[in-house]
Amino acid sequence: MNNQTEQLSRRDQLAAAVMQGVITANAGKQVTSYAMAESAVKHADALIKALDSHE
Repeated sequence: MNNQTEQLSRRDQLAAAVMQGVITANAGKQVTSYAMAESAVKHADALIKALDSHE
């Protein structure tokens, strides 16, 4: 077993944070996990683009 922890990229970290909101916003709705994950990644990418344009 490998004891090293995998480092998450900036994109992964943002997508994980967005995913929490997406899951909460879709609670009780008939939305697939895949659709929620795709939405989280798209939002994370948009946030990165917006942040990068202000640097």
